[in-house]
Amino acid sequence: MAFELASLRSRLGFSGRAGFWKLLALVFALLNLKSLPFVWHMRLFKGLFDGIRSSRIRLASKVGPAALFQPMISSSRSGFLECDYNLHKSNSTYFSDFDVARVATLVSLCGNGIDITRKELAKELGTKDSFGIALGGVSCDFRREIKPYEGFEIWTRLLSWDNKWFYGISHFVKKGAVKPIGYTLQPWKKGKASNAESSKIILGSEGARQGPHPAIFATAIAKYVFKKGRRTIPPERVFRAAGLLPPRPADQETPPVSITPDTEASTIDAAAASIGESFTANNAGDIMAASLAPKVADGEWTWERIEAERKRGLRVAEFYIGDKLNEEFDYEGKPALGHY
Repeated sequence: MAFELASLRSRLGFSGRAGFWKLLALVFALLNLKSLPFVWHMRLFKGLFDGIRSSRIRLASKVGPAALFQPMISSSRSGFLECDYNLHKSNSTYFSDFDVARVATLVSLCGNGIDITRKELAKELGTKDSFGIALGGVSCDFRREIKPYEGFEIWTRLLSWDNKWFYGISHFVKKGAVKPIGYTLQPWKKGKASNAESSKIILGSEGARQGPHPAIFATAIAKYVFKKGRRTIPPERVFRAAGLLPPRPADQETPPVSITPDTEASTIDAAAASIGESFTANNAGDIMAASLAPKVADGEWTWERIEAERKRGLRVAEFYIGDKLNEEFDYEGKPALGHY
């Protein structure tokens, strides 16, 4: 046996002192696969193509509006090279995982809608401008550390949208701590028979929010925009093309394609004022984290119900990612600390 092992090591080039260091480097690379060059790109494109396939095969034809706010779950682990000097996952590495999770969720939800909208706009506008999706901002709220090689899940879903932006939210959660009752795109997978335990943690006897789920490590939010050249495409149009929205009531105006569209809640002040004292800087993080709470799944997702959830999510989104932050850059004619 020892002879066979030595022969195998020799054939693989791992014999001798140099071979030992080669083997050690290989093991180290495998333990930190996520941090190797181009691995992030491969993860991103895998999620992209898997999501497009799921969207075209199942979602548009069989699910509809009920799936609009459902989360997509992805699993990962924090490698040693992702850790900082405190020996836990570095805050900067959350965003690379967030990139992969939200792309997979977006294309799973509306990959087919994006394709349909792109073709429609090419005929309507008669231009060869490319159709794309641009990231407008990201924010993250950290709650608990993720230790080296600790497993975690990323629960990502659509939070809200307005005439210009659509917002995605991701919860970094302890692996296996929460299980859904089923999987819309994977009906062959078995979910948890009851979410009662999660409900006890998040919701009180009256159904009121009692704070964030204890399994949450961090919560991140991002805003995106659909673009056709310089033109902004209202997210509602793409979601409708994907079969994710019910018919719009006759008395509601459809948002137009525009180069400079208006938004319904363009400032943090307007967003915060719309819900009064129950929403403040002190409890905004709790509200974001509590969005992991089980939602009532019974009943049809009508236009009114979707609109109510969209407006609720928009208040949270605008509080965390608002244009007011850009107004803080006002340094002309003022001193600075230095330029090194």
